[in-house]
Amino acid sequence: MVASVTVESTMTKDGSSATPLHSSSHGSHVLAASKSLLLDPGNHEDEHFKSKMSPMRFAIRKYLTQFTDEQSIYLSRWQNNYSTKFRDLYFLYTALLGSHTFYVLFLPMPVWFGYFETTRDLVYILGYSIYLSGFLKDYWCLPRPQSPPVERVSLSPYTTEEYGAPSSHSANATAVSLYFLVHLYQSNSSLSMLAKCGFASLIVFYYATLVLGRLYCGMHGLLDVVTGSLCGIFTYAVRMSLRNYFIDFESGALWWFPIISFSWGLFILFKHVRPIDECPCFGDSVAFIGVASGYECGDWFLQHVAPLMKCGNMTTDGYKVFLRPFVAVPMVLVWKSVISKPLVYNTLIKVIHLKDDRAEISALRTKSKKFKEENNECVAHIGEANIDIVARYIIYMGIPITVTVACPFAFTLIGL
Repeated sequence: MVASVTVESTMTKDGSSATPLHSSSHGSHVLAASKSLLLDPGNHEDEHFKSKMSPMRFAIRKYLTQFTDEQSIYLSRWQNNYSTKFRDLYFLYTALLGSHTFYVLFLPMPVWFGYFETTRDLVYILGYSIYLSGFLKDYWCLPRPQSPPVERVSLSPYTTEEYGAPSSHSANATAVSLYFLVHLYQSNSSLSMLAKCGFASLIVFYYATLVLGRLYCGMHGLLDVVTGSLCGIFTYAVRMSLRNYFIDFESGALWWFPIISFSWGLFILFKHVRPIDECPCFGDSVAFIGVASGYECGDWFLQHVAPLMKCGNMTTDGYKVFLRPFVAVPMVLVWKSVISKPLVYNTLIKVIHLKDDRAEISALRTKSKKFKEENNECVAHIGEANIDIVARYIIYMGIPITVTVACPFAFTLIGL
């Protein structure tokens, strides 16, 4: 996560500044933004996309642009009418609740508190909603609201380099909210009706905050959040249906299951649609699909080798369960930030002898960066080095394996 705050105003091609919509409410948070409209992907003329898309793909994009052509005008009026300093800061920082970093840190928590299946459900729901929304983003190649007239408020400048619809924040928020609302409704716990209504209100508030925040911050239009929400509903429905269908499935009895899981993840990543302009959202798909595969492989190991290693909950283990994150979070961070990259890359290159194609992609990026600076225009899609896709996939596989296998083993050693 980038630490700086980016609030986009704009500058025209001749270098003159455009007046921001509500920059006075941001003070020192106002930074320079895109120098021209074409710096953002999705804003070229139809011919730019028609020549590079199949007829069906272009026809779908052409149909959907009727919902994005005028969105910036209405959204900028809404910003002008409702912008305040408090709302700017509120929606800016609550957007972190749908960020990549948030999920890496908080998705493991149910596992450590003894609720293994909750994290499994959330991993599938979030992972595939990210993949589906990212796939459709790159397939449709639709623009975000234009700045100007819209002013963008974001902690992640790279996010503005992505296409607009569907909104992955909306997809995640919808899927997670549905999951917890249905779970709350079906729960046979001793919670009173008043308590359930209170928790339901918090869930709805969380959902409204994330979805409305994407509109308020100028990061998405109405089509983006609607299609994102539909992605969330779809992935939730599929996961719950498959969960009920495979309710007695035991992967630990199948020696080949980890191979299939690993191969399936790489297959859908390498079959991901190629966008027309450069778009960084594919990186999130690699990470989340890696997490889903890693969770499956960790679960297989537990069933096959150590079925009694899963963490107990507060009922069985007492209040000491709340000490577990203080041990486990550093373990996850050590894997992600210290061990994983040198270990994975050295293994792929020196042991497996996978071709290191990073230099080729880097050279293309250098040329594209020069073109972008000289022409104030986003560049054609380059993509990721194959070795980076495989390595990132394996690195993120290691996170749930650390969470479900290494951390419970550490808890056992120290009596947690």
